[in-house]
Amino acid sequence: MPILHAPVRILGCGSPLMGNDGVGLKVIEALHRTELKDLKDLDIVDAGVCGLDLLNLLEGARKVIIVDAILADSPPGTVHRIEGKDLLEGGTELHPLVSIHDLTITDVLKIGEQVQSLPEVVVIGIEIGSPASEFTQEISPDVLNGVDKAILLIKEEVYSSL
Repeated sequence: MPILHAPVRILGCGSPLMGNDGVGLKVIEALHRTELKDLKDLDIVDAGVCGLDLLNLLEGARKVIIVDAILADSPPGTVHRIEGKDLLEGGTELHPLVSIHDLTITDVLKIGEQVQSLPEVVVIGIEIGSPASEFTQEISPDVLNGVDKAILLIKEEVYSSL
């Protein structure tokens, strides 16, 4: 039985204690202050560090939007929109997406397609520039600049899916 029940879900990944890695959670916090929080067919969830537990949050959904910090060799704060199917088909060669967690989103999706049916997945990744290396709750201004653009992209995804 799925943990969440809305057909469209936004999952923010990251650690609030690892600086820029927490930017996905900042997006989730900001979304809770928008009109999206009142939509009946939408769940907005802090998914933490997004290991294999992410598979439970995908179960039963029609579409899942994952927001996470990424390392894609672009300027900090750059926002990338990547289709989950592109990650599955091309892996990291097609998109230089590297989540800063132990398992990349691509890893989780590849495992997921072996054990369950996957919904449509879209990743909204915010470039953080370099891996988090110290404990802090501060996110750099450059990375925070990506939050508003990420929210705009997420709203487009949600409204085109409901």
